[in-house]
Amino acid sequence: MLRRLRILFLPVPGQALGLLLLAVVLGSALVSVPLVPAAAEQGAWERERARQDQAVGATLSSSTQPLAQASSPARIARASALDAAVVETIEAEGLPRPLSLVRLRNALFTDVPDGVVRTQLVAKTGWEDQVDLLDGEISDRGVVVPERLAERAGVGPGDQLTGRSRVGDGAATVLVTGVYAEPATPLPDFWAAQSALFQPGTDPATGEPVPAPPVVLAPQDVVVATAAAAGQDLLLEWSLPLQPGAGVDDARAAADRFAALQARLADLDSPVSRLAVVEGFDRPVLRSGLPDVLAGVDRTVELLRPPVRAVGIGGVAAALVLVGAWAAQRVRRRDTELRALVARGLSPARGAGHAVREALLPVLAGAALGGAAGGLLLALRGPAPGLPAGAVPQALAVLGLGCLAALVAVGAVTAALVTRLDQLGRGPLAHALGRVPWVAVTAAVAVVTAVPAVTGSRDGGRLDLLTLVLPVLVTVAVVGALTAVLPRLADRRIDRLPPTASLALRRVLAGRGAARLVVVTTALSTGLVLYAGALAGSADRTLAAKAAVSTGGDVVVPLVRRTTEPGPLPAGATLVGTERGVTLVPGEVTADLLVVEPDEVLDVLRWDRALADRPPSELLAELTGYDGDRVPALLAGPVPDAVAASPELTATFFSYYSLPVQVVGRAAAFPGQASRAPLLVVPWDAVGAALQAADRDPLQVFDRQVWAPGEPAPLLAALTAAGYAYDEGGVTTAGAFAAQPEVQAQAWSLAYLRAVALAAGLLGLLGVAVHALAQQRRRTVAALLLTRMGLPRRSARAATALELGLLTGLGAAVAAVVALPVSALVIRLLDPAPALLPGALSVVPWSSIVAVLGGLLAVTAGATLLASRSARTTPAGEVLRDAP
Repeated sequence: MLRRLRILFLPVPGQALGLLLLAVVLGSALVSVPLVPAAAEQGAWERERARQDQAVGATLSSSTQPLAQASSPARIARASALDAAVVETIEAEGLPRPLSLVRLRNALFTDVPDGVVRTQLVAKTGWEDQVDLLDGEISDRGVVVPERLAERAGVGPGDQLTGRSRVGDGAATVLVTGVYAEPATPLPDFWAAQSALFQPGTDPATGEPVPAPPVVLAPQDVVVATAAAAGQDLLLEWSLPLQPGAGVDDARAAADRFAALQARLADLDSPVSRLAVVEGFDRPVLRSGLPDVLAGVDRTVELLRPPVRAVGIGGVAAALVLVGAWAAQRVRRRDTELRALVARGLSPARGAGHAVREALLPVLAGAALGGAAGGLLLALRGPAPGLPAGAVPQALAVLGLGCLAALVAVGAVTAALVTRLDQLGRGPLAHALGRVPWVAVTAAVAVVTAVPAVTGSRDGGRLDLLTLVLPVLVTVAVVGALTAVLPRLADRRIDRLPPTASLALRRVLAGRGAARLVVVTTALSTGLVLYAGALAGSADRTLAAKAAVSTGGDVVVPLVRRTTEPGPLPAGATLVGTERGVTLVPGEVTADLLVVEPDEVLDVLRWDRALADRPPSELLAELTGYDGDRVPALLAGPVPDAVAASPELTATFFSYYSLPVQVVGRAAAFPGQASRAPLLVVPWDAVGAALQAADRDPLQVFDRQVWAPGEPAPLLAALTAAGYAYDEGGVTTAGAFAAQPEVQAQAWSLAYLRAVALAAGLLGLLGVAVHALAQQRRRTVAALLLTRMGLPRRSARAATALELGLLTGLGAAVAAVVALPVSALVIRLLDPAPALLPGALSVVPWSSIVAVLGGLLAVTAGATLLASRSARTTPAGEVLRDAP
């Protein structure tokens, strides 16, 4: 029974194995189309959450003193009721219990032996487990004080601590039950959102840094009672962080619940609204960065989906074409059998049914293996190991449709070829198609396709049909023209070569159709590998250079101009000045100005070697080593040489100031260059002297930024402690550029293109080996006769290897000649950040070239061994008997 089933479904296992391999490639390409965008969605979410973890949850805030209303002790005492109502409403929407924070609006004043200390009273859900208790205990009847307050006030467990209000005569006394150690910087995650409570501030009157008021921790009831007794209003806050490890589906569900919660809080009939109206509380307002994060994720997926669809569909189409070629090869190998069956009445439909039955198991098994392999590779090397819900069912549906399409292709090709078996001649359609000059047509289409690539503008970094079809068309046109010329190169002088070389060259030059097939297959498969490698490598190189330009250091903090007499900068940081829209005269060139301390900025810069042909140390040394009477400057960006070299070059900012400038160095771009406008980099000392001579204060002229290495949190804390005022919303980091949706989408789409190209390359080289083996089988009579005529077997093997090596080498040469220039042409269209310098940078993909050469050597050696083995094991008598 099993034998009959095997004959019925797998009559020729060798053929089934070939179809199985094709189905593996088809299955992996099919599942990648829906799974890659899904994995990118999860990956973009995880990256954004890692970058701004505090912003992806939600926060509600309220107070016991709305605007334009007087303070009310009765309202303050009802703060716990508001907290309970908000918590109940949050849980009713299916959200977890929030972290409640209650603190004084204004600090209390506590008398200590050496003066007065401002103290802040705070209650936060779970604080009891987040403090390092040094003495005493945590109790629901009293407070725990920080060690520095205990030392200054001379209090400890069991003592009383009194605080009085800033206005009025309100005061309250609390029981001290414990002493704790204040959290050190960087703050633990639990306190990160309340960093302002623990970090030093700035005195608004003097601008001098002042230490943060000691934070006294207490249960919520104690805080509310103390505030009511002292007549101090309260600020209330409820935090709704996402659960650790929450995926993008969880984030979308949370965003929907946040929206529903906001609508519920705005409902006038809700308990919270009624309490706010009756008691006069501020209506709680929900704030969340989650919608913006999800919008960025959606933008990334939106940009990624078209190129993935284009590349994936191209790979699927190529796999289906190969499946059709497998069906055609099956018919050719069974030509005698099928002709006999047609003579007995085999219809095309029945012949197609037999082919589909034989293809059923290999297609299903191969597609399943390919789908599993594609999913596994995506989990290991893709944007994220996890997938959103619904991605796998969609991939399975696409996989099923692809299997159906493969079986239809097998049946359609078989039916068409079986129909032709019963016909004489090629038919009118075949004759008409044979008269078409396909090489000229392909070349014309390639030229038309190349026009937008040569003259088109930047399209925001997307892969599209143009970038994928152009190298294929050019390759086919070049190979077609080249192989058409090969037979004309035959010359009698070839016969003067040694037998091995002569035989190989004769086969290459005479086998026009076979040569074209091998060269085209090699050129397309290896060309895709080189093209994808060149595009991906060039894009990576370009993005690395642009990332260095996008921010001057790891962290860039813009300062506000009202900062006066700040303290010293944190270690490793440097202060730079910026000015937009200065005019270079002569030439009337609009440029930007960057003022730096050359010695300090050198240790902060995120430099890339593509920005200049000299290292930054040499460029900045030109600024410090200048001894002329003008302001030395480095000039970055496109400026005419005549302007840059002018001895009268002046940078003017309207009529406010003018700087006589001497350009001492040039660069293609410089870190911190925010646009494609030219940038002048000048030293603080020279600019300061020039401005002071014109009665201008440099610190008041320029916008200022702090550039520093490392992470933003410790830098911001140190700047606050030193008395610097900064725009927290304008803080940028080095990772912000790479996190842009356009940049992420391009990186992932090019990585996907490389993966598909690599699979195509391996499949193409495998096809070359199979073709070489089939070609050797067709040459069995000739090989036997050559052996009988005295040609050694070693020479025959060498001729086969040389023939295949020449053909694959020719194909690889065409691939390199086409792929590298076309990639340099196309990379200009794939700039996801055209507003930044430098422009597109092209690189030679040496790793891809080495991989291609290794693959060609391996396939040449392997195919030669297989062909030699086939020739050696075929019986000579059988060959001569079956010869026509």
